[in-house]
Amino acid sequence: MTTVVTDTPKFPCVSCHTDCCKEYTIFVNAHDVYRLSTGLNLKPESFLELIGAKDYSLGIKVEEGLVDLALKQINGACEFLEETDEIYRCTVNDFKPGVCKSYPFEMKNGNLSQMSDIMCPTDWDLTGFKEMMIPHLKKDESEWMFYDQLVKEWNLKHKGKKPLSEFLKFMLTKVKLSNEVQ
Repeated sequence: MTTVVTDTPKFPCVSCHTDCCKEYTIFVNAHDVYRLSTGLNLKPESFLELIGAKDYSLGIKVEEGLVDLALKQINGACEFLEETDEIYRCTVNDFKPGVCKSYPFEMKNGNLSQMSDIMCPTDWDLTGFKEMMIPHLKKDESEWMFYDQLVKEWNLKHKGKKPLSEFLKFMLTKVKLSNEVQ
């Protein structure tokens, strides 16, 4: 009899009731919106919710006000969370937002760490996830920096005089161009 030994860490999400998808507002950046929009073949307006900006220096200035972008929620949970036979799963796993992919990890002083206020049913094995999560967290940080620059550029140029739909077009075009360059 052959025994297969793997070093693949176990995902605590398997035994979870996805409280993170039910409790948190899921803020998204330009790359997140682009991946969801192209992956689902949907206009961003169909899955985005406008939230009053938390950080006034980074909020998007549009006719609708000073806003941040988040995923819509249905019955207090992310709209992409689906329940089947009392098991909840993400329906956009292949292109879900970076914040969802990286939860419950963060970088502190250049090291991978588990967030202190997580809703997970168990602690994660940091050593097992280091190789996968560190590159992802760096990419996510880069995407948020890109988004912050887009918002600053938009706000300086338009000063809240254009509708959100124009910002979304501007944003998607910039992401598409940046993806073509890479």
